[in-house]
Amino acid sequence: MKTIIMHIKPLPVVLFMASVACSMPGARAADTTNKSISLAGNWQFGLPTRNNASVLPRDLTQTIRLPGTMDDAGLGPKNERKPDLSGPYRLYDYAGPAWYRRDIDIPTNWSGKEVSLFLERCRWVTTAYLDGNKIGSQDSLIAPHIYSLGAHVSPGRHQLTICVDNTVKINLGGFVSALFGGTPGNMNGIIGRIELVAKPAVSLGDVQVYPNVDKMQARVVAKINNSTGQAGQGPIQIGNKTVPANWDADGGQVETVLDMKGSKLWDEFSPNLTEVTIRLGNDTKNLRFGMRKLAIKGTQFTMNGRPLLLRGTLECSVWPLTGYPPTDKDAWRRIYKLLKSYGLNFMRFHSWTPPEAAFAAADEEGFMLQPEAPDSQAVVGEDPRRDAFLEAESRRILDTYGNHPSFCLMAMGNEYGGDQKVLTKHVQFLIDHDPRHVYSSPTEWTMTENRQWTETTAGRGVRGPDTERDFGPTVTGDSRPVVGHEIGQWMYYPDMRTAKKYTGVMRLKNFDIIYDDLKRKGQINLAPKYLESSGKLATLLYKEEIELMMRTKGYGGFSLLDMHDYPTQGTALIGPLDEFWDSKGFITPQQFKQFCGPVVPLLRMPKRTYTTKEQFYGTIEVAQYGPSDMTGVRPTWYIRDSQGKILSSGILLPKTLPTGTVTQVGAINASLAGFKGPGKFKVTVALPGTQYENSWEIWVYPDANQKAMPAANVVFCESWGDTAKAALAAGKTVFVSSGKLVGSRGRSYDGRLLPVFWSPVWWPYPAQRPCTNGIVCDPKKPAFASFPTEMHSNWQWWDLLNNSSSLIMNDAPAGFRPLVQIVDNFARRDMLGNLFEARVGKGKLLFSCIDLRSDLDKRPAARQLLTSLNNYVSSSKFAPQFELTTDKLDAWLMPRQNKLQAMGAKVIVTDSQAPGYDASYILKEGETDFWHTVWAPTPDPLPHEVIVDMGKPISFQGITCFPRKDGQGGTRIADCEVYCSDDASNWGAPVIKTRLADIFETQQISFGKTITGRYLKLKVLSGHQGEQFISLGELDIILSNSN
Repeated sequence: MKTIIMHIKPLPVVLFMASVACSMPGARAADTTNKSISLAGNWQFGLPTRNNASVLPRDLTQTIRLPGTMDDAGLGPKNERKPDLSGPYRLYDYAGPAWYRRDIDIPTNWSGKEVSLFLERCRWVTTAYLDGNKIGSQDSLIAPHIYSLGAHVSPGRHQLTICVDNTVKINLGGFVSALFGGTPGNMNGIIGRIELVAKPAVSLGDVQVYPNVDKMQARVVAKINNSTGQAGQGPIQIGNKTVPANWDADGGQVETVLDMKGSKLWDEFSPNLTEVTIRLGNDTKNLRFGMRKLAIKGTQFTMNGRPLLLRGTLECSVWPLTGYPPTDKDAWRRIYKLLKSYGLNFMRFHSWTPPEAAFAAADEEGFMLQPEAPDSQAVVGEDPRRDAFLEAESRRILDTYGNHPSFCLMAMGNEYGGDQKVLTKHVQFLIDHDPRHVYSSPTEWTMTENRQWTETTAGRGVRGPDTERDFGPTVTGDSRPVVGHEIGQWMYYPDMRTAKKYTGVMRLKNFDIIYDDLKRKGQINLAPKYLESSGKLATLLYKEEIELMMRTKGYGGFSLLDMHDYPTQGTALIGPLDEFWDSKGFITPQQFKQFCGPVVPLLRMPKRTYTTKEQFYGTIEVAQYGPSDMTGVRPTWYIRDSQGKILSSGILLPKTLPTGTVTQVGAINASLAGFKGPGKFKVTVALPGTQYENSWEIWVYPDANQKAMPAANVVFCESWGDTAKAALAAGKTVFVSSGKLVGSRGRSYDGRLLPVFWSPVWWPYPAQRPCTNGIVCDPKKPAFASFPTEMHSNWQWWDLLNNSSSLIMNDAPAGFRPLVQIVDNFARRDMLGNLFEARVGKGKLLFSCIDLRSDLDKRPAARQLLTSLNNYVSSSKFAPQFELTTDKLDAWLMPRQNKLQAMGAKVIVTDSQAPGYDASYILKEGETDFWHTVWAPTPDPLPHEVIVDMGKPISFQGITCFPRKDGQGGTRIADCEVYCSDDASNWGAPVIKTRLADIFETQQISFGKTITGRYLKLKVLSGHQGEQFISLGELDIILSNSN
């Protein structure tokens, strides 16, 4: 892509004339020498002592190189925090004031000029001193700090001192990217340009250009700075126009309209730029802008009248080597070029705004940007300082970066709410202040009525293996453009090799924790397989979720979370690229662009698994967001087998594909009778004569009547128990197909194809269930000879995994591997499996925790896997390598039953129970039910109690408590008392008074002695969140030996 820059040439230099009444001394021909002096290099450095943090220090004894940070230089206290899984580990960690000092030399030819100090980006507050005299303080997180040193700085040597204080001054949220970001980033220092700038006493100030594409004009508004204290007048040259200008003692402003006829427009396909030169006397500015019109038409954005679809990703200030963003164009150009190669055209800057170089590079690459105000989940309306700061920062974002054509959208930050009046005021300010962009309230959460577009999670996620769903209901439910919020978040397993890339200010000590535990558990050699399996599954899901949005007619766009990893917030490894923007190797840019580009063929089909007796039917559509309409297109389709042989194909009638919409172009209706099942096949839709094609995998199995049964000598059981154990003891082969395990809480997890969302540290089990990452298997094993599969989860596993249990097998023999291993998340690191084999005594066992019994006539994949396993277990190839004992299998597989429930105990009294959350549920083994006291409309007050009748006196040594089974905290029991009696009306003193931990685990309350009684009472005195309501998942007793 070539960027064309049009230059609007200025007229020859003409000196401006001061008014007669207010003549301007010192006006002379333009001096182009020494307009700025870089201050990059070595500076004196020091930290304050406790007693003089705000006092200008006399001596600074250390040295630091700027631009840079204390972390870059290895200065300040070392990080003493214990490493955990929250994210990368800073080697140094300092928050507070730090002093930077150097001598500066003011050239002689700067005499009488207005001298300023320019600091491109700082965190957070800077205070500048010249020769010991305070100049001022500034606090922007997104714009340069610019200090006026005045027009009377004498030539010669001066001492410049800057205090940088990176303590958090205003709560903007714990993960606001402007401060903390996706890598720990609140580092003390100054980055980017650091320089002295000299300008005439009357000079150009802020200049804004407002393109009008409809009229092919550009309105230029230029401010005039005046430090003379006198009014004046003179000509200002704007491009090829000379405009009279007047200014008073405080300055002035001039406005004119340039004729832009003949200029080329800017967009993602043709990023044409225009450069205009503005001159006022001796002061010159060269300003680049783009002739473009971003607008809204119905539910779509338009660029220069053409409907567009934003295909974007987030950038959350992820900089693993430095902790701060690059300030050079080449670094940003690399990122945008890479993302465009993957078909993207848009980037959302989550709760921050990048430096100037990011916008300049995006201008040249034709990449659209969404900067944001620096707030993430800190509500407005509670802190007037925060409200004022956000409005000031928003103004600075618009004034500093507003001329860039790549600056397209803006939001007031990320996921926060608060006072609607304040939010509405903030959004309205944006709309009124700068019409070149479109604006929204904070993304996803509180939405103001005056927002111009909506960012929402509505419809997000993958619901099944079909490709028919779209976001139509979301679009029709809003009159504005809808942008999908943080789409994806599919987790990839850690790549241990990434740690070697961390050669800067951080280390991946969180990866060391994972590595060491995998090694201890004998799984470290499997880590590459875990990475491969999870990566291929996550990439499949990104394809489906992106296509879901591409299928949606009238959609505004989406921002992925993320194309690259977000290393913090619990090590959120959610990108096909790592945090260095390097590919993980699971998909090429060309492959990704097939489903995420300006033109994407699409296929709507109801399922992915078929039989040879079925017809394959699918509707073909094309999402077309290219630069212009496509005419005479004849889409073709074909279905290939695994060897690449075309088994069925078709050519559709010629179609016109208008840009900016999704067009249905035809259908596929193919008989599968001639397909050799079982097998995996690829359906491809292509647009001949173009680069555009897209593919989907389907599986075709034999018809329902063609299924193998186990041989007569194989004992088939539906559960683990006496029958299976007796057959194994007799030396027989046993196939146990139990399906989902019952009564195995704590020993298994429910199965699911979808992997971890975001992070297992941020959202641990059971907040998301089962918190796993797909399968690992060996497709070459004879068990899968009649069931085509890869080593990772694919769509034919959807039904199988969603109807399975994942057995916890941490105490299996060293080297033991299930036939189908479930990749556990990196935080828990259990050995899991749902299909395994073993020698048991003299017999051989094949065990399946996958449901291979229910509705097999409607579940072709389950039927085919059962056939393959029946063939295998009946053959001589069934020769398990590892041995398991019946005791081990009993511990894994025998149903667990609540002892109180088994003895027929009943809850006879409770003081409070909400509808649907009966106290009786605490005696029930299950995955969902629990007791909850009344919380609305008015909570029943503490204390709460529940009384259990065990039917007869029972000797026991303690009780166990398990919290509410959905994993939600906030209502867990804290302080409690336990009573026992033979009389439900008279209890006496409590057996024990104790406090439970706020954890999602079974907790034992041991009495330290054996007690006997018929009635058991649990009295709850407090909850962990200080509320009046509490919950409990299960209550049981610890029996004494006498029972």
